[in-house]
Amino acid sequence: MNMTRQYSLIIALLAALLLSACSGGQFASLLDADQRPVPTLVQKQSAPPVDVATKKADFFAAIKPAVVQENKRIRALREEIFALRQLRSPSSAELQRIKQVAAIYKVELTGNKPDGAFWHALLARVDEVPLEMALVQAANESAWGQSRFAREGNNYYGQWCYKKGCGLVPEQRNKGATHEVRRFASMEASVRAYMQNINTSAAYAEFRSIRQSLRVQSRPLDAESLAYGLRSYSERGMAYVKTIRAMIRSNRELIANS
Repeated sequence: MNMTRQYSLIIALLAALLLSACSGGQFASLLDADQRPVPTLVQKQSAPPVDVATKKADFFAAIKPAVVQENKRIRALREEIFALRQLRSPSSAELQRIKQVAAIYKVELTGNKPDGAFWHALLARVDEVPLEMALVQAANESAWGQSRFAREGNNYYGQWCYKKGCGLVPEQRNKGATHEVRRFASMEASVRAYMQNINTSAAYAEFRSIRQSLRVQSRPLDAESLAYGLRSYSERGMAYVKTIRAMIRSNRELIANS
């Protein structure tokens, strides 16, 4: 066998060995390894930073009109009550209107002659909720609008209901509990229900007492002062109050500019 033929056989043998080694997919695996995508961590590092202040400002800007509008409606109703109180002998239609408002705000009217105590009780309930307090509570209760209840049920204040199917069932509801998180048709409906709750529930009598005291002194409805009346809004009690007061202070400028 000449030298040229020997070299040809050696080359053919080496080629066969190389093909045999790669036939099990090892060669393809090496190619795959070289073409792996960039690790997720690297991709995340290249993403732009989240602008928290902008997200917070956007949330306040979205819900602020609903709060302002509801306070405007309450303010007009309060002025109507002042006008009705001045009447010496209200007509049957006017008396019916007084009874209607009293029923909405859960104030009892005995007979057909509203007295001073009745008007005092009614005006203590038909009053505004400070804008800053309403906004930061919405932010706190809805996780800045990102909670399931806000996204799926327009519920920005964590309000419950107790009729089956009235809302969304909490995923971590205690065994034996029957409450649901109330579903609303709109953000505006959620804001109205929140203010109605604050203005009528026995749990917030302290809030209304502080507010009435501020009115008597002709002082502004200061959100931080009124937050002391929210101890019953959460099982956290005073810890919740401190959280809301801190949020009012830290977000005051954002709220004013939203």
